[in-house]
Amino acid sequence: MLATLLLAVPLAGIWMVVTSNLSLESFFVGAVLGIAIQLLLRTERKTVEVKRLPDQLMALVVYVVTLARDVILCSIGVARLVLNPNMPINPGILAVPTQDAHENDAIAAFSAHGITLTPGELVMDFEGGHTMFVHCLDVHASAQSAPDQQTARLKLLRRIMGAAHE
Repeated sequence: MLATLLLAVPLAGIWMVVTSNLSLESFFVGAVLGIAIQLLLRTERKTVEVKRLPDQLMALVVYVVTLARDVILCSIGVARLVLNPNMPINPGILAVPTQDAHENDAIAAFSAHGITLTPGELVMDFEGGHTMFVHCLDVHASAQSAPDQQTARLKLLRRIMGAAHE
């Protein structure tokens, strides 16, 4: 039940943003809807380990800051490509490993989401749940940075999801 309540808080925040109503009443409506959605979905629950919560929250903050930095830097890079009269793009598709077989699909989905939010790259498809195919505006630059970025992204996502530390 604690996990349901903890997840209801960000869902209530999302509700407030979507409805453009930043009031206490709107927060409570969002929280009730968040709890109701969770009860209707009846997803498999993990127990919340209070001792690991600070590490998970810190990993979430690092992930959000890293993602924001990547979005800003990649936006500037894409703008430079588009504004260059020669359009020096070298499009291509990369195969990027997503996860180990024992992990859940949520980590792969959030990893794909992080890549897709980054301008200049778009996840196109998954193969067997272990490889995703990413379209890149500059395949050579992406090929050099993709493995290290994916490793760091997966490490943070595992910490956020409460998976075993590496």
